[in-house]
Parts: sequence; structure tokens; C-alpha cells
Amino acid sequence: MAETYKLKVTQVEQVCLFELTWGKGRQLTAKLPYPTEVELLYQDWQRIYLNYYQSALRGRGIISGEVVAQNDWHGQLVQAEAKLLYEFHQWLRNGLLFDIRQAIGQSVTTDSSKYSFSSIVSSGSKSAPPKTDLLITCDPISLGRLPWEAWEINAEFRNSAPIRISRLPMNIREAGAEPVREGKRTHILVILGDDTGLSFVDELNAISSLKRLAKVTVIGWQPGMDAMSLKQTICDTIQAAPGWDMLFFFGHSNEANAVGGKLAIAPNTTLSVRELEPFLRKAKARGLKFALFNSCKGLDIANSLIDIGLNQVVVMREPVHNRVAQVFFIQFMQSLAGFDDIHTALQKATHSLRSESNLTYPSAHLVPSLFRHSDAVLFQLSPTSWSSKLHRLLPRTRWQTATLALITGLSLLPPETTPLMDGRQWSQSIYRDITQQIPTENSPPTILIQIDEETIRKEPIFDGVLNPMNREYLAKLVDQLSAVDANVIGIDYLLDRPHGGNDKYLSESIKRSVEQGRFLIFSTILDRETKVELEVHKDVASLNWVMQGYANTPRWYLRILRMEYDCPKRCPFAYLLALTKTAQIAEIDNHIALDVQSENNLRNILTETIEESIQDKKEDQNKTHSALRDLYNLRLSFWPEDSRWFHPLLDFSMPPDQMFSSISAYDFLDTSPEDLSHDYDWQHKIVLIASGGYADAEVDGIKDYVEPPPAISYWYNKQDNPNDKFTGGEAVAYGVHHFLNQHYVVPVPDSWLVGLGILAGKGIIFLSYRLQLSRQQKQLSLVCLSLGYGWLSLQLYISMEILLPWLLPVATVWLYALPAPTSSRKSLKS
Repeated sequence: MAETYKLKVTQVEQVCLFELTWGKGRQLTAKLPYPTEVELLYQDWQRIYLNYYQSALRGRGIISGEVVAQNDWHGQLVQAEAKLLYEFHQWLRNGLLFDIRQAIGQSVTTDSSKYSFSSIVSSGSKSAPPKTDLLITCDPISLGRLPWEAWEINAEFRNSAPIRISRLPMNIREAGAEPVREGKRTHILVILGDDTGLSFVDELNAISSLKRLAKVTVIGWQPGMDAMSLKQTICDTIQAAPGWDMLFFFGHSNEANAVGGKLAIAPNTTLSVRELEPFLRKAKARGLKFALFNSCKGLDIANSLIDIGLNQVVVMREPVHNRVAQVFFIQFMQSLAGFDDIHTALQKATHSLRSESNLTYPSAHLVPSLFRHSDAVLFQLSPTSWSSKLHRLLPRTRWQTATLALITGLSLLPPETTPLMDGRQWSQSIYRDITQQIPTENSPPTILIQIDEETIRKEPIFDGVLNPMNREYLAKLVDQLSAVDANVIGIDYLLDRPHGGNDKYLSESIKRSVEQGRFLIFSTILDRETKVELEVHKDVASLNWVMQGYANTPRWYLRILRMEYDCPKRCPFAYLLALTKTAQIAEIDNHIALDVQSENNLRNILTETIEESIQDKKEDQNKTHSALRDLYNLRLSFWPEDSRWFHPLLDFSMPPDQMFSSISAYDFLDTSPEDLSHDYDWQHKIVLIASGGYADAEVDGIKDYVEPPPAISYWYNKQDNPNDKFTGGEAVAYGVHHFLNQHYVVPVPDSWLVGLGILAGKGIIFLSYRLQLSRQQKQLSLVCLSLGYGWLSLQLYISMEILLPWLLPVATVWLYALPAPTSSRKSLKS
């Protein structure tokens, strides 16, 4: 990361005041005698420089003095440059300036002294050490004409970071241009001025190399053009929409302090920066950030343009020979095309003039200067490949990278392992309750007979033995259910192992119920490796006259059959209960003869009968048969079996009293069938015998109950229900409800929305720059957008049964849309 220092050098009579500022309010001052000797040597150097480059200069009326052709101007220029730089450096090495030099030179000490200036500016290596930026302001302009870029501060402090010297005008009234075209193709405007004695062919060829990266528009004078029409064309083009990122001017120019500098746009025709100012301001508002004037004596031009808010301007402080301007510009374009920032590109171009062309073009490397707006980021071209576009989406700081890594990691975790899903459904419960979007037209489809703590305490039959569940007691419950005419009975207990003499009680009870035409469905476990269900023990019942379905499902997810399976092979417990009840409602059960002597698998018979019925009524299906068809054909196919992506959830935002009614098993047996029939519609409900959360309710050490999810706790608290447990049977009841009502809440993966959050954050940055929003306006917009998205996600959950995650995507948007904390702004590129 570049450390930025600002050095103001002001002449007060015969004294130069140096004022250095950096960091948070840090500053140093020093006073040196005015360098009269340096000024005289500069004037001598300038005279010899102009005489050496006496032809094809990009300026007008600038050569003074008599030209003597036979003089060795090359040799004199080399000597004049050496004398000027020697005295200039001697002046700056004055002991009075030591503290300032030390503060700058030792700003970032590093062990990278092995990096030479030439290796850094020529290679652009990412392994180069961090740089120090020194912005120099000079007053009056005579001080500004000195070659400050040649100041060799590093020579005194061997371990200091490379120092990049640029210019900062005395006056800057406008804020810098914002990068409104981030992620889009760069637009370049090229203005060709008066070409008398000049040639722009090489420069135009160099610009053509950028066509893969930028859209280039060229305008300028052509023989026969009317001067006023040309002026109007230039002004209109500069301010035209959609705007420009870069502006190049080639031709003659000159200093003119009163009007900010003059540009020769045609023979005997000039435009001042003052005249162009309103059009340049509009161009700046539309994104103009950088300008290069490959012309003569541009100090006034640069000061004027930075003053109105351009980010950076490159000019030639002295008259420049046409060929020098071309060589400089070609190298500058090559660096830009390599995605160097404009300061690095300028360094490489001037270094090339000094190291490769100094014999032909002596002192040319002293002429170019970069003027900067102190608050603006250095401009550079952006790659246009897909990989580069994806690269733009990467975080820009270490703080952002660490935070995004955390967000991404959380988004990839299964939601049930984090509090995110619990919090999301809790907020959904509150929203349902506040907006009164709770279905109330139907009574709960399931009645839970719960063997709870009260039952265990009051029933002497248990005698302290609770695991496995006493099968004689289960037989009593089945007999009572037959007495109240329950037609679909589920038993949420594993019965795959024998239990001695008690098995005969349950077996006889089951047989009696089957002979009465009742469907009994048992829960079992699906082996994860073999994908085979554990079967009800033969001493309890036969799968030829009862059915079973596996109940081990991912926590809080709705287990749905996969495309490669059907119910004869394997069937989820809640799904089979709902399918059986739906078939009964559609009167399909009338075609199924329940017989304890049957030799065919009952689940196979059920599914075959349903399939035949669907085929028979394929053309004319009523609502009931349509529901049966939809449930029978329900499959989950497009993700791995254990994946949670797009896997429907148990919707805990629905209150439990809408999912099931519950009664203690003790109260159920202690109440007469007549009274039970009066209180409950047993014939048209699914009845589920299940654990009520007593302490020993477990399978292989895994409890059959958990602490209620926050959404369930919300409903319990609202209904003054002190229940502190949520059982497996209650989760099955939720699943039964969802299958019967085709209620499938599908969660969109957090990781997908985090990806969209990155794009949204980048888009908000772009729009805020486009709309020129202040920080407070952007923050208010983010708050409104976050709340709006929150409302949308809550409503889509209810209206379309889509769960859009909120916290992680919104956090991603804020991460990208707001700047990182000041203390953490360390670029990954440094």
C-alpha cells in the first residue's frame, strides 16, 4: 500500500518554506535559502535545451536567443543538465531539510533494498516493495519548473521504499472524479490539434493497441474546417454522453496563467482551458478522470484541470520535440495496456527516455510531470476478459477478504448446523402472526397419542421398563383406536426386535384392527449403507397386512422420495401416512382387501392400486384424484440424496395447533370411546402413537426429543404452553400436514444468494457513483434495500413457499457497498 506525503514549497522573499504533512495530522517544517544558483542554472539549461531541440517543437514562439548551428548543443545540454541536477540535489541535501527527508525516506523501511529503480519500473513485478507517494506543491510557478521528479531521496536512505514524486496544484476547488464506469469498457477521447510541423501517426498507432480494452474516439482539425465549427465540435464532444474516462491532446500548447493555458486546435486558432472549463466539468461529472497533453509547456493546463476536479493530468513542463513526444507516448501506452496505473506508466516512459534514448534525446526524461488530485485513486485500465471481470468481484482489502471468507464458509454449511435457519423461521413465525397469514379453514390432520411423563408415572404396566416400549401397552392403544373407529394408524416405535411374551398381545390387537379394515403403518429405520429398511419383527406383524416407512430423515427437512426409488422399495414414514390417507379419501382403499392371510406385500398392493386408479382416470380426474396423483408422483431428483439444496423444510412458522391435536396416552385410555368420539373426528384423521418426550425415549442413544426450535417456542409462548420439548412424533405430524396440503417450502442455498450479494454490492457502488450519492445517502439506501429485501423474503416464504436467506446475503452487500474500516484498508495488491 502506498504511503502518501504532501510537501508544499513556498517562496517568501529570499526564503523557501518547506511544509510536510502526512498521516493523521503529522507535519514538519523547514526553511532553506532561495536557490538563486539553481534558478540561474535552470535558465541556462532551458536555453541550451531549446537550441538543441530547435525544430519540430510542440509549441509556438518559445525559442529565444540566437541559434548558432555550429555549436555542440548536445554536449552543452548534457553538461547543463548535470550542473543543474547537481546544484538542485545539493540544495535539497541541506541539513536543515534532514528531518523532512528522513520522514519521507524512512516512511516504509523494508529489506527490499535489492530492488533497483530500473527493475521496479521496468518489470512492474508484484514482488516489488510498497511505494511512497510524494505530492509536491510549488509556489510560485518558477519553483514548479524545477525537476522535482529527479529528487533522489532514496540515495540517502538505502532501505526506504521506492518514492514516486508527482505534483499537487496550489488550488483545488472541486472533488475528484468518481469511477462511474467500473467494470465497463474504457472510453477514450483523442483531440488532434494543429499539426503544423508535426506528425501524430505514431501516437495514433499506439492508441490503436488499446482498442481491445477501450473505445477510442478521434476528433480534430482537418484542412478546410471552419474554426468556429471546430471549436463547437470539440466542446460538444467533450461533454457528450455517456462520457469519457481519458482525454488525450496532441499538438501545440503554451502557458497562459490568466486563462489556464492555451491549446492550438488549428493553424492560428486556439482554445483556452477557461473556455473549455464548463464542458470539462460536465465531462468530469460523467466520469472523466485522466488527461494527457502531449504538447508544450503544460503547467498552467495541469493546474487548471486538477483545480476543477480531474483526478490526474500528465503534461510536458517544457517545449518537447515531436519525436520525443512520440517515443514517450508509445512507451506510456504500452505500460497502460499492461494495466499499470498512470504513475507507473509515466515512470516507465521517463525511465526509457533516460536509459535507452538519452544519447539521442538528452534531458527529455526531465520534462514529463504527473499532476494529481490528492484524494483520487490512480487511474488504470481494466482487463476485459471474463477472468478479469470475475477478478473485479474479489474483495479489495484483507478485512473484506476475511469477512467474505467467513460469510462464504457459513453459507456452505448445512443450515441446520447453524442458528441461521432457526432465526429465519423464528422471524417468519412473527411475520405470519403479525400479518395474520395463518391458514385456519381446516382442523389439524393428525391426532397424536403421546406416551408422555404423565403416562409413565400413572401406568403401572411399565414398572420402570421403558425401552423397549411395552408392547402390551401399545396393544391397548390399538384396541382403543379400533373402538373409536380410527382408520389410518401410525405407530412411531421401532418393532424390529422380539420382546418376549408381550409380542402376542400387540400381534393379536393388530390382526383384529386389520380384519376391521384399518391401515396400520409402523416407523422403521433406513440403513444408510444398504438403503434397506429394517422390517417389523415377524412375531409382531407381517408386511403383507401392515405397512412400514422409514423415519430417520435429515433434521427439520421433509423427506421426499427420490426419482430412482418408489414406495414398494422404500418409503418415508410421514409420506406413507399421507399417501394412505389421501388414497382413503379418494376411496382407493375400497379396492384393497386387507387380509391377515395375504401373501402379497401390502405396500406394493397400495401403490399398484393407486397407479392403476390414476391411469384409469387419466383424462377425467377430480380434485381428490389430482391430489393423489400429485402426491404419488412427488419426487426429488436433481441433487444428491444427502444434499440440503432445494430440499423442502418442515415449516415451523406454522403453529403446532394447525399441524396436530395431541392427547396423553393415559387420558386416551382413561376416557370412554363415546367421549373420545365426541371430542375428536377419529375416522377422518391420521392417528399417530408416539413418544411424548419422556426421559428414556431414545434409539441407539439418540433422544426422540429436542429443545423446541425458536419458531416453535414462539408459538408455545404465545399459547401459554410451557412445553420445553419437541418430539419426533410432532415432527412427523408436521411432515404429514405438508404432504396432505402440498406445502413445500424450498430453501434457496445461502451460497447462491451470497454470490448475488457480491454482484448487488458492486452494482450499488456503481449506481451510487452514477447518482453521486453521499455516504449518508448510500447508507440510507442500503438500509431501505435491506429492509425491503427482508420484507420480500418474508412474503415470498408465505406466498410462493420459497425461503430466501436474508442475513448472509445482506451482510455481503454491505461488505461490498461500504468502505472497509480505515485501519484495515490494506490493498491485496500491495
